[in-house]
Amino acid sequence: MDLRKTEPRVIIIAIIVIVILIMLIYKIIYIIPIILVTLLILQYRDKFIHLTSSKAKQNNEYKIEDGVFYDEKNANAVLIIDDIQMDYRDTNDANLRSYIASFHKILDIAKNVNIILRREYINKNEYITSLAQKIQSLRIMIDSDPSNEKAKRKLELMESIISKIEAGESPFKYEMYIIITSGDKGSALATASTIKQGLEGLGIKSRFATSYEIRKYIRNFFRLGLNSNKILLPSTIPYLTPISMEKRPKYNLVSNGILLGREIDGKNLIFWNIDYSQNSHVLLIGPTGSGKTEFIIWISTLLNLIYGNTVVLFDIKGDIKYRLSKYKVPFHLINPLFYKLGLLDEYEIPLKLKLLQIEKILINSFRLNKFQASIIYTYLNRLLDSSPFKHRIKWKDLEKYIDEINDLQLKYYFNKLISILSSMDDSDLPSLLSGINENEINVIDLTLIKNEEIRRLIIYTILQESYNKMSLNKMYDIPKMFLVMDEAWTILRSESEDYPIVADLIKRGRGHGISIIMATQNLEDLGELANVYLDNIGLLVFINNGDRKFWEEVKRFVTIDDNTLHKSLMFLSKGEAVIRFLGDPRPVIIKLYTLANSPL
Repeated sequence: MDLRKTEPRVIIIAIIVIVILIMLIYKIIYIIPIILVTLLILQYRDKFIHLTSSKAKQNNEYKIEDGVFYDEKNANAVLIIDDIQMDYRDTNDANLRSYIASFHKILDIAKNVNIILRREYINKNEYITSLAQKIQSLRIMIDSDPSNEKAKRKLELMESIISKIEAGESPFKYEMYIIITSGDKGSALATASTIKQGLEGLGIKSRFATSYEIRKYIRNFFRLGLNSNKILLPSTIPYLTPISMEKRPKYNLVSNGILLGREIDGKNLIFWNIDYSQNSHVLLIGPTGSGKTEFIIWISTLLNLIYGNTVVLFDIKGDIKYRLSKYKVPFHLINPLFYKLGLLDEYEIPLKLKLLQIEKILINSFRLNKFQASIIYTYLNRLLDSSPFKHRIKWKDLEKYIDEINDLQLKYYFNKLISILSSMDDSDLPSLLSGINENEINVIDLTLIKNEEIRRLIIYTILQESYNKMSLNKMYDIPKMFLVMDEAWTILRSESEDYPIVADLIKRGRGHGISIIMATQNLEDLGELANVYLDNIGLLVFINNGDRKFWEEVKRFVTIDDNTLHKSLMFLSKGEAVIRFLGDPRPVIIKLYTLANSPL
């Protein structure tokens, strides 16, 4: 018999007998807890001694430096994962298998590697309160500057986080560690540095832990609180894996609203919910005959049908009014020759304040230089100052000032310009803007206007006057008016970088309820202000084009891997397109719906 094993039992039994005798004699009930504690200490004394001595060893024997902790026997380098950029949709099947194999090969550089993901839930109410304060600050920023897209994206993200928390998700902090164990400090750090470089080659960003972060790890890693500022929700956990799950456009953005089409691979219906979109501008890019006009008619019809928005389409070739009539869609046709421009009408905005707008319209319509535009601006100012009836001034009245010009060529040019403006704006007809019916589909018929300058003059006037009208009302969270331009290259190529009109509407129109829908043939058509358009367009649609150079340009704005480019995009059929939502570069390839092929 092993006396060492029986000895504790005899002692325990003796203690219990003595205590029972004492209780019988004195009936002291509160001694029971003391008995239980004594029994536990006796039963688990070995483990208790081991834990306390182990902790003392950890605290006293390990040496801690940035990136590593070590003792006499071994060293442990510590990497922290900060970001994982990879997504399996970024590669084809063969490359994906190669990436996974490479990930394990990189870790196999070291003989002993541990990956630890540590998470800790945080106080939900406190987190929501901090988010609410940030949201309030962002709303103030947006109210003062409606064109601040960065603030709008942050606001949308924070509102989305709060909605997920209210739906039941609990936020938590996280830290992800890679521990590389080796025989000495130098070897551990060198191996960790090699692994770090290898991970960066796969798109996984990591860094060496600080001595403070390592000290947390050593001091009972699974019990201490987190100081990490990385806070996320359980639904975001795929982003913490080496090869993350598929990233798709947000569900609430593609699950309701305007039906765009059907996904080619997944066969899912793809919608565009303008209520959740960062903005409601649309840009279609594709060659002649690819279906741009059919698609903008489809979108325009649904915007009016579903949301009751005012829609204004500029019809240059006559295609729009023909197709709307063919599909029996009710619309209001406007012949601009039956109206005056209304540039010199005051409305609620004083004419003095409109002079700069008129200068911009003339520069872009007639491609005037700054000197020529300043002459018109100066003469209009003089005319206003000298006229007792400012609401009755005419373009014809400027002729007396034109006679002062000594340059004969410039004088003839201004006489021609004033003659055109007078014929378009000096009549007693109603203004062009007054001919637009609210909450209906309106078509501005430009087919009879053969002169490009006059077409641009009409379009720019409506764009600017629409903004003037809508800006007088309250700020809007959702669009109330859509201005639709097919063959937008006729406008965009001539727009001045210093005096933009369309670009200003793209940046500021959302706050006043105005959205722009444009269709053009190439990215080059966007002119000098291409980045302004592409960075602020809520929905981008790239329609079928078998030109590799075209798709290589598109890759600047949409995440497209080479496999998708070679096997799918180069062989899209008519009416098939790649769509991208602002703030999410992940593309979706769909078959566009139109009034001719829709399921409605």
